[in-house]
Amino acid sequence: MTSLSTNVRASISAVNKKSLDGRDVVDKMPESADVLIASGTGYGKADIAFMDIRTLASNTSENLDLAGSLTDAFGATITFAKLKAIEIENPEASTTNLTVGAAGSNTFVGPFADATDAIILKPGDKFVAVSRTGWTVTASTGDILKVANASGAAVSYTVKLIGASA
Repeated sequence: MTSLSTNVRASISAVNKKSLDGRDVVDKMPESADVLIASGTGYGKADIAFMDIRTLASNTSENLDLAGSLTDAFGATITFAKLKAIEIENPEASTTNLTVGAAGSNTFVGPFADATDAIILKPGDKFVAVSRTGWTVTASTGDILKVANASGAAVSYTVKLIGASA
């Protein structure tokens, strides 16, 4: 039996400083708290972790089947019932854009408004989304997360998925 402990860290912090009348006025934007996901299933829990560095040739795409085709680090086939956290990164060294979402059929909608929505990750961009409740994955009808590479060059992108089996 495995145990999964997850810490999702996606925060913006900033310090805005302006010199006025011989002194600095500072406006600090604090970091947000990390999202902690405990081991198990249900609200705020996860029991499946998937991470891979995947390569797409120029002008190609792939469908990540979230219900039954991905394998975890231990070689077991994984089936998400709920996806709790997504991280996809187009590396800084990339020269092409990645499009995430909008699969042709059986689209995993997850954090998107509808099945035709997608995000574009330019070189150096990273997309992180987290839901303690989780986004429903429905085998055979709502389980495909599409990742498409634009024309110009191959890209090796990183994908991390955290979810629950029930």
